[in-house]
Amino acid sequence: MKIKLDFVSNSSSTSFVYISKEELSLEAFLQAAGVDSDSPVVDLFSQMHSELYDSIANGQKLTSDEDIDGLAGYDKFTPEVIKRMKAGISNGKNVITAMLSSEEALAESVLCMEIFEIDSDKFFINAYNNYW
Repeated sequence: MKIKLDFVSNSSSTSFVYISKEELSLEAFLQAAGVDSDSPVVDLFSQMHSELYDSIANGQKLTSDEDIDGLAGYDKFTPEVIKRMKAGISNGKNVITAMLSSEEALAESVLCMEIFEIDSDKFFINAYNNYW
């Protein structure tokens, strides 16, 4: 995971894509993040899960290659992520784009200020395109 360490004086938002056959479970998220249930950071990661889950639930479900092609220039997803999104639709997975904001709860702000990708056997999240 890459971390932005310099001072930020304005708010930011991050677009991300979620690809999976199922909803994002807390167990799958913690496992993919490498956080044990007895870890001292489990509460923060549980809150991150909640923020991601809510954002995904309110996100935009993409159902066709045309939907994805329409995002290529706007959200600046890389060609590799665009290809992965199209493969997800072809394989019957949910492909959802959503947003996070740095003006919300701490867990969402932390996610928003990070550039991250989680690639597990249960789901894929790419949040490389954040805006400061």
